[in-house]
Amino acid sequence: MAKVLLIEDTRTLGLTLEVSLKAQGHEVYWADCIAAARELLKQVHPDLFILDLGLPDGDGLELCVEIRNGGSIAPILILTARDSLYARIEGLSAGADDYMTKPFELPELVARVDALLRRQRWHGAGERACVGLLEIDFRRHQAWSKGELVPMTELEVKLVRHLLDRKGHPVSREELLTRVWEQDASTQTRTVDVFIGRIRRYIEQDPTKPKHLLNVRGVGYRLVTDPKVDDL
Repeated sequence: MAKVLLIEDTRTLGLTLEVSLKAQGHEVYWADCIAAARELLKQVHPDLFILDLGLPDGDGLELCVEIRNGGSIAPILILTARDSLYARIEGLSAGADDYMTKPFELPELVARVDALLRRQRWHGAGERACVGLLEIDFRRHQAWSKGELVPMTELEVKLVRHLLDRKGHPVSREELLTRVWEQDASTQTRTVDVFIGRIRRYIEQDPTKPKHLLNVRGVGYRLVTDPKVDDL
């Protein structure tokens, strides 16, 4: 069971989604505008968001960005009538994890919700992930290395989360600058390399010979949680 915050202003659709999600065992909180969603967020920490964009008191994209800036790592599924390629890119760039357009088939939406929650379980809100010597709790922003609490900054936690999201895949410095630091990808800076060095001290047995946070020549970095499996 997950706590789902549904933000949808069309009553008939909202009721349909509420009934369907509850039938799957989820706890559903329904807001019909941005203001109502903000009030609910003061009381509830959702495990997943379903977010319409055309809301009566503003653009749902603004709320999407607000949710991410507030530190939530819960999956966000945008559900909207905006079906252009630009709208999809804009939604995903704002921090959404998935994007569906109306009209849609209900079984597909339920399947996508299940997929997002499965993906979230291994590093999701309220749970911990282990990478090498590092154990990290994303909701509490706490981390341990070799069993001892380590003072990781918010940016370091966000960096590890993004690398875990892309586990096994090369991640460029430009992508990290855009998604973690929210800076222009053309910015010339060694900030990423400095932070990678810090993370390695927490993760690696020998940071000079990394086995988990690897260099990808000419690209950036690649995180592997289990070198024997992820490198197959």
